[in-house]
Amino acid sequence: MKYAIIQSLVVLVLMSSCIQESQNKSNTNENDISEIYLGPIIDMHIHAYTQNGGMFGLTHPPTLRGETFKGVKNIDEHQKATIAKLREHNIVKAVVTNGQEWYKEIPEIVLVADSDEEPTLLREKYNSGKLKVIAEMAPFYAGILADHPSQMPYFELAEELDIPVGFHMFPGGPNYGFHLMPEMLGGMRVYNANPIQLENVLVKYPNLKIYIMHGAWPYLEDLKAMMYAHPNVYIDIAVTNWIIPQNEFNNYLKSLIDAGFGNRIMYGTDQMVWPDVISVGIETVNNVDFLTLEQKEDIFYDNAAEFLGLSDVEIAKHKGN
Repeated sequence: MKYAIIQSLVVLVLMSSCIQESQNKSNTNENDISEIYLGPIIDMHIHAYTQNGGMFGLTHPPTLRGETFKGVKNIDEHQKATIAKLREHNIVKAVVTNGQEWYKEIPEIVLVADSDEEPTLLREKYNSGKLKVIAEMAPFYAGILADHPSQMPYFELAEELDIPVGFHMFPGGPNYGFHLMPEMLGGMRVYNANPIQLENVLVKYPNLKIYIMHGAWPYLEDLKAMMYAHPNVYIDIAVTNWIIPQNEFNNYLKSLIDAGFGNRIMYGTDQMVWPDVISVGIETVNNVDFLTLEQKEDIFYDNAAEFLGLSDVEIAKHKGN
């Protein structure tokens, strides 16, 4: 009798264990599916061009992931391939530097950005409805810091007009860029890439809406200090999401989220002449195993929607509500 009872208990334990294992597998599969974000995306960092130039046809040197990307050959191929990627991945808004021609093609998506003109001309473009963002500001390549007097009029204009500024930081430009392409990237200096250079700008223009392009990797602690001190500092994760290894990207992102800055991280690509990086960048974020679906939605859409001031009506339309 005693043996029969023990035998029955063993059978019950084994059955319970099998059921629990089956449920765990089922839950894991459900979670795996739910963690792939398929909703609308805002890309805060895309480039268009007004004429054919030296980068067309250029193969991107091997990234720290070991990947290369073949460049499109000309303006027409660039526009066609990039717009196809935007539509493929449900990118409903994109900040596009020099995006005037693309705006004609997809006005519902493109937010035209510019920083190459003098501030007076940028004001004229804004007044005519042809400018939504001042970006990409990149004095970095000329060895000029953010708080240099030559840059202040741009920040002043952006604060006055209440439009965002996108400011270039590391890791913009390919790894080893100074050595691989000195004729194009010879002005790159590591000491010019620290986000602390924005401190004086933010003190002078405390209402400035600014996002640090490329997320200032690897200056993680200094970036956290800046975001702690200045609630108007956002970042995009362009380039970091396709040029550094996945584990390094995960560590960088987790550190920012653990520090409490998950509501100021925005998706970006920095697609120049390599449309495939759009797919890679999105996949990289979806591959971050510790992010919940809600956190991915914040990064891919919600944080940027708030930063850009999208209306409730537009947000509802993007989300199909």
